[in-house]
Amino acid sequence: MTALITFLLLTVVLLAPFGVVAAIAAVSHRDGTLRLHGAQFMVAAPLIGRLYHDDADARRVEHDVDAIRTRFENHPVWPSPGVLGERR
Repeated sequence: MTALITFLLLTVVLLAPFGVVAAIAAVSHRDGTLRLHGAQFMVAAPLIGRLYHDDADARRVEHDVDAIRTRFENHPVWPSPGVLGERR
């Protein structure tokens, strides 16, 4: 009898967190608060940071490289500083 009570108690203790998460998810979808979505749980690695995400820095660098490339397609010469000889 004691083993059955212990088994039931352990089962309740181990399954309780799943019940709490299910209850919070149900409430959050019903009234619009506590929204849970995949972007809140980003996968990360030690010393690397987030994995599998839209990197704003990478997009900015790609845009800058495209701007430099198109600038040299239109004007293939680097602009001079204006000083053509050696001055001291």
